[in-house]
Amino acid sequence: MSRVFDALKRARQENGQGGEKSPDGEWLLEAKASSEEISVPVFGEDGGINGATPPQNNGGSKSWRERLEELFFGWDLRRYKNYPLVVLEEGAPAAEQYKILREHVKRIRSEAGARFLSITSPVKRDGKTTVAVNLAAAIALNYEEEVLLIDADLRRPEAHRYFGLAPSPGLADYLRSQSNEDLSTYVRSTFIPGLQVLPAGRPEALSSELLARGKMRSLMAEIRSKFPSHQIIVDTPPVLSTPDPLVLSKHVEGILLVIRSGKTPREYLVRAVQSLNSTKIMGVVMNGVQLGIASKYYYRSH
Repeated sequence: MSRVFDALKRARQENGQGGEKSPDGEWLLEAKASSEEISVPVFGEDGGINGATPPQNNGGSKSWRERLEELFFGWDLRRYKNYPLVVLEEGAPAAEQYKILREHVKRIRSEAGARFLSITSPVKRDGKTTVAVNLAAAIALNYEEEVLLIDADLRRPEAHRYFGLAPSPGLADYLRSQSNEDLSTYVRSTFIPGLQVLPAGRPEALSSELLARGKMRSLMAEIRSKFPSHQIIVDTPPVLSTPDPLVLSKHVEGILLVIRSGKTPREYLVRAVQSLNSTKIMGVVMNGVQLGIASKYYYRSH
């Protein structure tokens, strides 16, 4: 595992990213103010809004709507260049919690055969993309595991930003195409060995209609054939905002719901579960949980 982190540190230094060192000489991610933690058995993250200074917005003055959204939902990561892969912060409590989540997902796959797993949430700003990306990275950090991350949020694609990838060509472009292009044209490798990404492609307003096409069924069959040993993580839009997760639920074996502590109303979670109406729901990931001193009970090596 140390070889992976050493390579990442060298890459960040060469690219001028994370250009700040901690007191012990370790390179830090630029977006560390948005680092997350997950608690178990109800998983969660430290959304970075408690006692931390937010990243600077380079996009000019904020509108009243942006200020209001930040007040209720936290910082909008889409306005910043670097997205946090907190699972790569070696020894960080958040990274360890994502690895715990990884082990639960591996158990689900073993017991329920859930190789295709979708990540969704009741409403936006619950952190479902952050969980999907960091979970995929955590699984890939295990040398024996391979992962394909599919960004199926065709209206608000964000997964590509975590890896510095172009959003297009991607899933939407593949589904729009009239030709039978090779899937490998759309799948991208990342700087994490074993982790590949199928970006969302150009944003699509009629996403549910696009995802409901027969070509989507053919695509999922092709993925099962060409990626026989991969864990497939599918990032989908919020359940109560679009019908897309309902369409995509037909193509997966398991569903994880992401909610944000103190932000997602309880009735929204109930409505999301009722809307999915599926035995494929495997569990709930809770973001924004403050682990506090309990997260520091275990020793750290230096």
